Amino acid sequence: MSELKKLSLPNIDAQIVEIESTQSILFIGANGSGKTRLGSWVELDSPQNQIVHRISAQKSLTFPDSTTSQSIDLAEKDLLWGHPQWGVSNKRNKWSNKPATTFQNDFQKLMVYLFSDETEENAKFKRACRDSKERLDPPLTKIDQLKNLWERILPHRELIIGGLKIQTCPKGQFNKAYNSSEMSDGERVIFYLIGQCLAAPKNGILVIDEPEIHLHKSVQIPLWNEIEKLRSDCLFVYLTHDVDFASAKENAKKVWLKKFDGQNWDWEEISEDQSLPNEMLLEILGSRKPIVFVEGENGSFDVSLYREILSDFLVIPRGSCTQVIQSVKALKANSQLHHLDIYGIIDRDRRPQHEINKLEQDSIYVLNVAEVENLFCTQEVLEIVSNRLGREAHQDFQNISDTIFSRLSGEIETQVALRVNDEIKFLLQMFDTSKRKEAEIQSSLNDVVSKIDVNKLYSENKQLLQDILQQRNYSDLLAVYNRKSLASQISPALGLLNGSLPETVVRLSKLDCGEVIKNALKPYFGNFQQYIN
Repeated sequence: MSELKKLSLPNIDAQIVEIESTQSILFIGANGSGKTRLGSWVELDSPQNQIVHRISAQKSLTFPDSTTSQSIDLAEKDLLWGHPQWGVSNKRNKWSNKPATTFQNDFQKLMVYLFSDETEENAKFKRACRDSKERLDPPLTKIDQLKNLWERILPHRELIIGGLKIQTCPKGQFNKAYNSSEMSDGERVIFYLIGQCLAAPKNGILVIDEPEIHLHKSVQIPLWNEIEKLRSDCLFVYLTHDVDFASAKENAKKVWLKKFDGQNWDWEEISEDQSLPNEMLLEILGSRKPIVFVEGENGSFDVSLYREILSDFLVIPRGSCTQVIQSVKALKANSQLHHLDIYGIIDRDRRPQHEINKLEQDSIYVLNVAEVENLFCTQEVLEIVSNRLGREAHQDFQNISDTIFSRLSGEIETQVALRVNDEIKFLLQMFDTSKRKEAEIQSSLNDVVSKIDVNKLYSENKQLLQDILQQRNYSDLLAVYNRKSLASQISPALGLLNGSLPETVVRLSKLDCGEVIKNALKPYFGNFQQYIN
């Protein structure tokens, strides 16, 4: 079992406390939560500052084509402390006394350090060979370790290590070598990160600010996992707001950095919640916005519209209405999140008013349209689109409403049946599952069933739809008509081909029509509209 490593941290009361991990600790927090300043504190002011090496997010990736070597002691001090004659007490000078904001430009120093280590180790090897009668294996220098790992992460590339220069080429194609200054950002940052971690003090603490920056997502976790193996003696401290990176670092102890008031940090170790996906929990902890769960999937036009209208919220799509309801309840039950504003928005979906009232007690709000897709079909939105397209908005709406009323009339029996079935399913949820005796269970079931009058439900729902058809109430129609394809079906009536009305609305909401569309749709969010600015 790996040995536990300790990290000293200041708590909200400015007291020093310790947290432990076998290999890595990951801090996640929103922008402005003090991640970089906490990293600076660990490097400069913590009781462990003598063994801390911090890799800044703000760094130059200018890779020198050639370098020099010098005494390994001087090269190490120059890289770690900022000057060959300085020590840990001068480390603040390395950052020009602005450790949280200074742009670090030390690639040249890293190269000097790596080649100085190479020269030192080769000199030791030469002396050992002279003093030994046996054949000795050459040392595995830091630059050898770097080359091996760099080539494992980028198997299509190869590093060519020269006397005091480094080149790169496609694997095995030495005739196509190019200088280090011509490397891609990814190639350079991988070299830089490996080299900096190899330079850290033995049994040290490596603080990495934004470990994902400049790296393709496919190499982020493999690279850091391999670097951790290479420096298994060190404790790795990652500072990030990247949810994907945080979620993928499965074995890291995770800490939520809540806020920084200019002097003290408020942080808390993240407890796993089996009822919530880990990446969702991290996304919520990494945001400062109130949370709203919605139906749908990332990438869909309806979720894109939600995000434009609810720009002050962290919008998280959860697929079905059941998952939205479960997510809201799970988050409200999580003690770490009790201070957050958490809501859900779901489609109306043939829900009776008493069910809607019950849902709102749990902060789950119901749209005033049967499907979220119906938002694209509202009269207000249709007029905005028609006007932007230079068309006659009144005539367009007349044609579209005639089409939709005709479609509902043609499938009224189907729509009535769907509404009745859904209401019966809701009523069956009233069944009392606490009974344990056979007679009590039967009695409870009989009680629920006896209150379900199918004939009454059918006639009431049919009358509701017939009244809407007779009165030609368009907004009422959108509240009851469940047909996800409506927006696509009416697109040609606006001169839009391939069912592109939803795409057009989302595009306009991202341009100069955003505020107009938001105001037009606010009333369709029912009682949730009170939270929309």
